[in-house]
Amino acid sequence: MTLQDATIFAYKLCVYTWMVTYVALIWRGMKDRSYGMPILALALNLTWELIFLAFIPPQGSLDSTLVPHGALKAQIVFGLCFLLDAGILYTYFRFGYKYFAQSYGLTRPQWIGYSVALLAFSFLVIHSGAYFFMQFDSYFHHDQIEAAKLIAFIQNAVMSLAFVAMFHMRRSIEGQSFTIAWTKFLGSSLTVGPIYLMQHPDNYFAWVIIGTMALADIWYMGLIWGALRRAGINPLTRL
Repeated sequence: MTLQDATIFAYKLCVYTWMVTYVALIWRGMKDRSYGMPILALALNLTWELIFLAFIPPQGSLDSTLVPHGALKAQIVFGLCFLLDAGILYTYFRFGYKYFAQSYGLTRPQWIGYSVALLAFSFLVIHSGAYFFMQFDSYFHHDQIEAAKLIAFIQNAVMSLAFVAMFHMRRSIEGQSFTIAWTKFLGSSLTVGPIYLMQHPDNYFAWVIIGTMALADIWYMGLIWGALRRAGINPLTRL
C-alpha cells in the first residue's frame, strides 16, 4: 500500500468513525436527557466544519486531488458532520444548563451568553488561524487545508483533554459511553494522526500535539470503561 492509498483509507475511516461518535453522542444525550461533548470541544468542532464547508472551501487543496471530485466530496462530508454536530449542540442547549448551574452557579442568561461567545470565539480562531498558518509557504505550500490540518490536531488535543475534564466535573456517565470514547480515539489518534506524522516526521510540534491527543483519548477510554463496570453496565453494549 502506498502512502497515498494509506492516506485515503485513513481519511475514510476517520470520517466513518467520527460519524458513529456523533450519532452515539446524540443518541446518548437524548436518552439520558444530557449532553456528551464538552462545549469547548463542540464549539471547535462545529465551527471547523462550518468554516471549511462554506467560508474556506477545499477547492485547490492538495487533498482534493487524491480522489475524483475530492473537493466536492470533502464539502459534502463537512456538511453531514456539521448537521450531526448541530444535533449535539441541540442536546447541549436542551439539557446542559443544570451542570453549569450546579458546578459554577451560572444563571441561564449567563450560561447562554458564555456558550454563544465561545462559539463565536472558536469560529474566529479557526477562520483566522487557517489564513495565518497558510502564509508559511515552505511548510504549508500556500494551501489553506494543509494549514488547517495542524489547527485540527490542536483542536482535537483540546477536545480530548476537555472530555477528561467533563468526566471529572460530572462524576457520572451521563451522556457518555465507551462507544463514544473508542470511536473518537480511532477517528483521530489511530488514523489521521499517524498519517500526518508519517508525512511530517520532523515536525516536533505535531508529535507533541498528536501525542497529547492520543494519551488523553486513552485515559478517557479507561475512565469511561471503569465507570461503566462499576455501575454494572457492559461497556461494549452501551451505545
